[in-house]
Amino acid sequence: MANLTATQRIGALVPATNPVVEPDFYRVVPPEITVHFERMWNGSWGGQPETPANTGHRLNMSSNEANEIDWALFGFDVNKMNDDVARGAGSLANIGPNLLVYACTSGTWHKGYMAYDRMMAETMEQASGVPSITAVTACIAAMRHMGSRKLSIAGPYRNFHLRNRLKPLMEEAGFEVLSADGEPWMQDSMNPREIDAEPPQTIIDFVPTVAQEEADTIFLPGTAWRALDAAEALEQKLGKTVITVNQATIWLALRRLAWPHPIAGYGSLLRNLE
Repeated sequence: MANLTATQRIGALVPATNPVVEPDFYRVVPPEITVHFERMWNGSWGGQPETPANTGHRLNMSSNEANEIDWALFGFDVNKMNDDVARGAGSLANIGPNLLVYACTSGTWHKGYMAYDRMMAETMEQASGVPSITAVTACIAAMRHMGSRKLSIAGPYRNFHLRNRLKPLMEEAGFEVLSADGEPWMQDSMNPREIDAEPPQTIIDFVPTVAQEEADTIFLPGTAWRALDAAEALEQKLGKTVITVNQATIWLALRRLAWPHPIAGYGSLLRNLE
């Protein structure tokens, strides 16, 4: 009989419009651990046929209108996506994962408080029977591990949402948020597919223009933003800790699975695996 070796598995929920999470996980997570994905429905994209169920998902709104709607971060419907979380978690449970991950930041910080983030993790656990973490929880844990106190936030979001939703949540978690700025091109974008189109060099060029001198940590949310590839260069350029959401989510997942070996090339956080 063949010698069977137990494999640890991570199951991850990812927005339907996000093409960045999977390749980030695949190239960083060691081969001894497998990663499996389920996509969450977040509205009609990619030329899908219109149906009455999609009428709440629209792009024909102004920036001012979008600023007043919690879920209108990039046109995708966060409420539809979170309604799909229990189904997705239950589906992933069929492969027997050791851990589930909610791989989306705006999906749990868009309410502006930590209780909602915790509720989404509980929803996943109840639907699957599997320990679950969110990307936001991972970022907070990573910052605490690295001794972060003062943050500059830079991301592919509107300033309104960064400053009125994410900033209060991070302050509730105990951090001082010195600044929160969205990348200029994304300020008026409501197309989620434009996030991943930005090359890492755009992030490397943008972040130093908004990072505050007093900040000890730069936080880059947005799982579809290609910030993982910018982390190492930004740390060298700024002399500060850089926490990107995919980096932090991978870090916490590996810690939960007791992976003991540091991973180089993606910022100081992943070199702090022990």
